[in-house]
Amino acid sequence: MARVPATVPGGPGPRSLAVVIPTLDEERAIRACLAAVGDAVGVEVVVSDGGSRDATVAVVRREFPRARVVTGAAGRGVQLNRGPAAVPADAYVFVHADCRLPEGWAAAVRAALGELGVALGCFRLHTEPAEGRGGGAAARWWWRLLDLRSRGLGLPYGDQALFVGREVFEAVGGFPPIPVMEDVEFVRRCLEHGRLVRLPLSVRTTARRFARRPVRARLCTATFPLLYRLGVSPHRLARWYGDVR
Repeated sequence: MARVPATVPGGPGPRSLAVVIPTLDEERAIRACLAAVGDAVGVEVVVSDGGSRDATVAVVRREFPRARVVTGAAGRGVQLNRGPAAVPADAYVFVHADCRLPEGWAAAVRAALGELGVALGCFRLHTEPAEGRGGGAAARWWWRLLDLRSRGLGLPYGDQALFVGREVFEAVGGFPPIPVMEDVEFVRRCLEHGRLVRLPLSVRTTARRFARRPVRARLCTATFPLLYRLGVSPHRLARWYGDVR
């Protein structure tokens, strides 16, 4: 029997979607993330935990029983890859635990992946203050700059909720198992198979990394993509940054 493609260019897009959420001590953020995913038809959810020591896994299993939990070694790349391995689907949406998908996201993803020549897609970004921290004028200016970048300046990052069809995901071998820049490298590889589409919908994320270490986080965000392209090892970049979550 001839194999039926998961997506048809110019057609309705993928039939089934799987949302993959990597977690590591995300008890405070995971509820809002999963609630925003919702319960759209044809959408499965897999939480890929890297050994949380808080109540992340317990919260998911107790409050969101439809989500599947898989566990293993920590590392965003390997955790993201465990999702598709555990929950086969026609396409995957990769969402950071401190991000919230917008209303109508599933229909928008299906439509985008049904377009001719699309290899992967992403959303715009809207950064909000970390819990309990409003942020000053300088911080808010920096967040808006990051949000503006997500509209088309450079390659998208993982916090923009990357989505991709199964065929492309398998063709590039999934995410590289590196400690940082796994999202940039993944996007670069996917673009060898087609074009990128940016949806006019915004994923909401928190500024928690900037709240913890504002100066270092801003320097890393501004320089790491260039340093990586110049050949600096992602392992060295990870040592400079520290906790990437």
